[in-house]
Amino acid sequence: MRKIAFYSQKGGTGKTTSCVNVAGALAAAGRRVLIVDLDGNACASRTFDRVVGGKHSVAAALRGDGNLMDIIRSLPVPHLWLAAGSADLRTIHMPGRVADPNRLDRADHLRADILAWELAQMGETIFDYVLLDCPGGNPYMDQAALLACDEVIVPTGLSVYDLYAATPTLQFIALARRARGDGRPEFMGFLPNGAGKSGIPPRMQEKLDSYDAPYFTPVRHSASMKTVAGAREVSLRLIVLAQPDNVAAQSYRQVAREIEIGIEAARKAAPGTAQGDSAPSRAG
Repeated sequence: MRKIAFYSQKGGTGKTTSCVNVAGALAAAGRRVLIVDLDGNACASRTFDRVVGGKHSVAAALRGDGNLMDIIRSLPVPHLWLAAGSADLRTIHMPGRVADPNRLDRADHLRADILAWELAQMGETIFDYVLLDCPGGNPYMDQAALLACDEVIVPTGLSVYDLYAATPTLQFIALARRARGDGRPEFMGFLPNGAGKSGIPPRMQEKLDSYDAPYFTPVRHSASMKTVAGAREVSLRLIVLAQPDNVAAQSYRQVAREIEIGIEAARKAAPGTAQGDSAPSRAG
């Protein structure tokens, strides 16, 4: 079971859109995928009309009002499940929110490793992938996600201002790796969102190259992304399922392949996918 966080310190980079569409692409390929919504705004949960509260949310599982398996629900998409987010996640770490003393640190805050512990209780064979949709601006949940995941994908917009946020994002990943002491989480690469036919703008490409880090095939811009988001049928709110021939859908499927077998291997298997949309990544 691979646990992958979609994480960035900056808001508006496409974390949720990337997470749910990559999940849809993996599920369409027959992989069993769990989305864990760690955002107090519950954006991933809203995508699937699964906004919940009380004992049915991730917050309840972290508090100990049951366990994570208790709150996981199947979605109307084959091979796809959700652990729903809720507004409780914004303040769950504060004193007085958790009754179980075993889940508290010395300051009476919820321990940051509880999410990792809950995921470990599920075992390694129920799901092929667990995708963590991280919030923007919630340091506790960000830390919990980085302590729980094996790998990190950092979505980014196509402005150099978006990449300015990459430095603190990579620093937090490094801090989590140091705290864990097991070489995890691995930084898999940047995921650029909103590319045109000509690919990544030159200034953005220059800044991206300055990090000397891997990056996934850029997701192409498509006006249809906003259209499908309001579809009546939940399964058709994902561009990968609603319009599989759309350029954005094709991008997400390619990203899913790059996650499965590595960036360079996937690009060699589908020559031309990255060319024209971007320069090749520096690493796989």
